[in-house]
Amino acid sequence: MKGQKDNPITPTAILEHIQQRIPDFTATAGPEPLSGGQMNYVWRVPGRGRSIVVKYAPPHIATLPDVPLNPERVMFEARCLALFRPGHPLAELARSGVRPPALLDIDAARHILIQEDVGPAPDLGRWLRAETSTAGQGAAFGAAIGQFIGDLHRRTFGDETLRQNFNNITIQESRLTGQYSRVGEYLRRGGISDATALGLRALELGQEFLQPGHCLIMGDLWPPSVLVAADGLRVIDWEFTHFGRPAQDVSHLAAHLWMHSHRAPSAQGAAASRAALDSFLHSYRQVLGNRLAKIVGAEGIRQCGIHFGAEILARTVGTYQPRYLYHGLSPQDAPMQEAVLVAAAHIRAPENAATFAALAQ
Repeated sequence: MKGQKDNPITPTAILEHIQQRIPDFTATAGPEPLSGGQMNYVWRVPGRGRSIVVKYAPPHIATLPDVPLNPERVMFEARCLALFRPGHPLAELARSGVRPPALLDIDAARHILIQEDVGPAPDLGRWLRAETSTAGQGAAFGAAIGQFIGDLHRRTFGDETLRQNFNNITIQESRLTGQYSRVGEYLRRGGISDATALGLRALELGQEFLQPGHCLIMGDLWPPSVLVAADGLRVIDWEFTHFGRPAQDVSHLAAHLWMHSHRAPSAQGAAASRAALDSFLHSYRQVLGNRLAKIVGAEGIRQCGIHFGAEILARTVGTYQPRYLYHGLSPQDAPMQEAVLVAAAHIRAPENAATFAALAQ
């Protein structure tokens, strides 16, 4: 089963792989490619009584074949999903209305993971942009995610076993080279006068994130990683999981919810996105309680502000603009200028960013 950039695995090879790894599963149709993600090749395979999802991690970003990415990321995902199994350290979190899909199999040699299929559910981004989205439901979703991520950070804080097992350093190195080190370039593209100084600040943050962290983080918490299923939210795509800094989860989702509110197709969608962001941060703070200062603190708020800006830049004037909310816009277009100014302000004075006021003591 050899991966190729244009056609990584044939349908026949997928079915053969499933038969070898899960012999009690009987496919009733061929694999269906799933869209939405960017890092991997993913298929749904219908079967007798249930369907499953197959994920192959190539040695590059699936939608950007020229950008290398360590395929061992799928092993970190598998180890993390296993933590949520009954009787394992994070099983209690999986019993809430927010959980990851169940792990069914992992092939370490071929970097292929098989997991539970949660069904054809829209991701959070699609839900926010739908005509049926409401501020009330957006707030409920944000609160649920905030509780889940807060519980994840609180329960794993300072866990030495997880620190050893989830040192996903190659992903952090990829983020340093592909995101933080390019912030100065992105800001210059957006016309920011102090781009060089702000770029150095972002670079320093990326270097900080290479150091030992504080807790287990999801690592890629953005709307496409949250599915709105009929019986709750499902958090998918854990290959960036890492024993790292809470800011990478908190500010990552915050940046994307801000962008969704900024680029919403309607006032209703903007209100739903803002409500989701506000309730996410307040719920996260509430879960941490009197441990907020230790787990996040002033250092974490500073990191949140800088990463928030860096992520907005990557999605507007940066590498990951295509096929997202600012697709097709030039740096001179008004929405791009507005977003770049917000990003720059957060990097310039991260401690004073009102976005993360809910996390301050």
